Amino acid sequence: MNSSLRAVPATPFTPDSLRRCLPPFGFHQHLPRDPLLQAYRSYYGLDFEQQHAGLKVHLGQVSVGGFDIAVQSFCPRNARGTVFVVHGYYDHVGVFNHVIRALLDSQFAVMAFDLPGHGLSSGARATIHNFHQYQPVLRKVIGLAEGHLPAPWHFVGQSTGSAIISEYLLQHSDLPRRLRFSSAVLFAPLVRPVNWWFNQHLHTVVSRFQDYIPRKFAHSTNDRAFHRFQLTADPLQPRYLSAQWLGALKQWIPFIERHDPLALPVLIVQGQADETVDWRYNTRLLQDKFSPAEVFTLPAMRHQIANEAQAFRSQVFARMIRFLRQHSST
Repeated sequence: MNSSLRAVPATPFTPDSLRRCLPPFGFHQHLPRDPLLQAYRSYYGLDFEQQHAGLKVHLGQVSVGGFDIAVQSFCPRNARGTVFVVHGYYDHVGVFNHVIRALLDSQFAVMAFDLPGHGLSSGARATIHNFHQYQPVLRKVIGLAEGHLPAPWHFVGQSTGSAIISEYLLQHSDLPRRLRFSSAVLFAPLVRPVNWWFNQHLHTVVSRFQDYIPRKFAHSTNDRAFHRFQLTADPLQPRYLSAQWLGALKQWIPFIERHDPLALPVLIVQGQADETVDWRYNTRLLQDKFSPAEVFTLPAMRHQIANEAQAFRSQVFARMIRFLRQHSST
């Protein structure tokens, strides 16, 4: 075990107990009053109805592709549109409370879900056999919102979430008129991880002997409190890196690199102190894939943009909201 890993302190819930009490997701159902689910929502700061009078909140699970996927929606009064939030590798909806709050404060409805193997969703932790398995999950969540959440629709994704969004959008490159989305915001988007040439060869060797590698909790944010929370106080954080997930990524990268481009407004938000993804390569590639694509960078910002220090978040969220409003009005 990595010596930096510490025991997660007791919380009012366990991940398994939360998954067992999730009801089927439905917009016709009221927010579950189960004490464990209420403890979860309070623990991660997702009880936004405390600050937003009239906010409609839904929480439950839906089965798709062999997984039970935890889904949450938040719809304020007079919402100006809807943003589908897709988190990154190791993450879950609970650690996207800052992003969701910023969107709700600007009158956007939010649809969010835990990826397979993450958060409250089922599946081996932080593992996927094939990156394309994410697409039926995303399409299912989008389908749930049909007729319930207001247009125009937008995406916001972090890292792996941005990769999933990019694949979904580029699949419409030949028939863009069928696309329901008006724009996308990609935080630290993943195509290639940092040092990819070396790491893919290392994976080839290591994967023959190990399925999981102890996770190194790198300092991917300037917010020291969030780093400590990940390390010691978040029971939904996976503690291992999946060699299978890396293999799936290795197979996916050539697929996305050769995809035809799409005309869709995209905002790429990138920290120049990011040591997780090969951001120079990724930014250039995505600028070629999406037109028009805007790039917003901050020199000292790291990878975990959704949970960066307040000074960075305030700048990023202001730019995000301005971009979404611009493409909601058009």
